Amino acid sequence: MISSIDPFTVMLALVPLIGYLAMFSWIRISGRSMVTSGGRDIAAIAIAVAGMLAVGPAELFFPSTAATVFGPIVWLALAAFYGLVVSLIALTSAPKLVVFGRTPEETYPPLLRAATRLDPSTIGDANQLQVHLPALGIHLRVDGQRGLDHARILAFEPVGSPRFWNALLGNLRHEMAQSPAPAPRRGFAMLTITTLLIAFLAWKGFGDRALVVEGFRDWLWR
Repeated sequence: MISSIDPFTVMLALVPLIGYLAMFSWIRISGRSMVTSGGRDIAAIAIAVAGMLAVGPAELFFPSTAATVFGPIVWLALAAFYGLVVSLIALTSAPKLVVFGRTPEETYPPLLRAATRLDPSTIGDANQLQVHLPALGIHLRVDGQRGLDHARILAFEPVGSPRFWNALLGNLRHEMAQSPAPAPRRGFAMLTITTLLIAFLAWKGFGDRALVVEGFRDWLWR
């Protein structure tokens, strides 16, 4: 049963995930939006699941022989390896922008205005949620599940120019800040789940702090 799991293991697995959920539930409920790059989105997800990986695959494939020689430093090596893998995935993934707090339909008008700043001859298709920048030879589309306040902006062409994506990111953030907050607000379900996880974590952690300290020592020193 979950109540019999070591408290430190529960804390290690849930704390990064709770931080991720809390941040985005606040963004959604406040009516704000957050625009970031695809690489940063991948990094944020990697941090959110890092605790679960630490108590799962990392435990399963833990190099016990190396730990007897180097001690807790092995965890630094594993963290560095994980960071390199995440960096490789982020660098090799298709360039895109990720928008939190707005649906694809709500993302399209600010995107059109942001693209017009880069190319005054920009043409938009509201039905297809697509934007064409003729002078730059770039077609953009807003991808995502309609009705959900999460959207991605991708290019049909293999556009890998950091200069273009950085400029589009800055312009889109500016336009998003000028757009009105959506109504009704979303994110209350996510906030409820986050609150329940925090309560469960507090119950497990403060119920027996001695077990948490002991679990930390057992996890760190092998």
